[in-house]
Amino acid sequence: MKSQTSLKSSNYYSNEMDWRYMSATYFKKFMKCEADALDCLQKPRETTSTALIIGNYLHSWFQGKEPHEQFIADNKDMLFTKSGKKRADTVKCDAMIERLEKDKLFNFFYQNDQCQKEVVLSGTIAETEWKARIDCLNIEKGYFCDLKTTADLHKRYWSKDKHSWVSFIDAYNYALQMIVYKKLLQQKYHKPFNCYIFAVDKTAVPGIAAIEMPIEDMLPQLDVIRDYMPRVKAIMNGEEEPESCGVCDFCKSNQPLTGFIDPRQLLID
Repeated sequence: MKSQTSLKSSNYYSNEMDWRYMSATYFKKFMKCEADALDCLQKPRETTSTALIIGNYLHSWFQGKEPHEQFIADNKDMLFTKSGKKRADTVKCDAMIERLEKDKLFNFFYQNDQCQKEVVLSGTIAETEWKARIDCLNIEKGYFCDLKTTADLHKRYWSKDKHSWVSFIDAYNYALQMIVYKKLLQQKYHKPFNCYIFAVDKTAVPGIAAIEMPIEDMLPQLDVIRDYMPRVKAIMNGEEEPESCGVCDFCKSNQPLTGFIDPRQLLID
């Protein structure tokens, strides 16, 4: 009997591991649009968006010189023009990096000698195997950090669930991601871990923020996972049909017309 490949940094983002382990990224994909999430699993897509490349460029810098140079070599066309000059987005990201690097609090927590970067781990939540990749982990001090980039730290997003304006932290449901990390770390190391987010924005003068995730925001997300996970597994196993959101790029590209609608139905909550 052939043994299964173990989860590690080099295969963390592979399609094989995406099928074997649930992740906060894919769980949130299913919450957003089941049809799109399943299609992503069945037909893996090459993601080359500028936002993703720039975010990874920033992350690789704080991993160290070698990972950063390798990332540049692998993505040279996205980061540089044909003449060899840095693209505008790359220059902007350099300014974001510089802003973080000169902050004492960021350096104390994120660049501490005790910190490990890009730590891969797995564990069980809601009777399902999960995986996570931690940006920065300090086991000794009992905390982990996540590095986020955003358009503007103070931009407001309308939440149809809360019927109010929320921050980018709520808009992208980072509370769910953080409670997954927290639970998996506590399972492995049998100790509590504090959760910190360091965020930097893409405004003309990059702003930064150090955010401590409130436990009262994270804990309810465990109930969300427990309630929804059985359906996600059933969809992945082909036991239930995925629902389409009707508004994402995948749905707009594939959803057929089924009849006529009232013009008021064009409004999206």
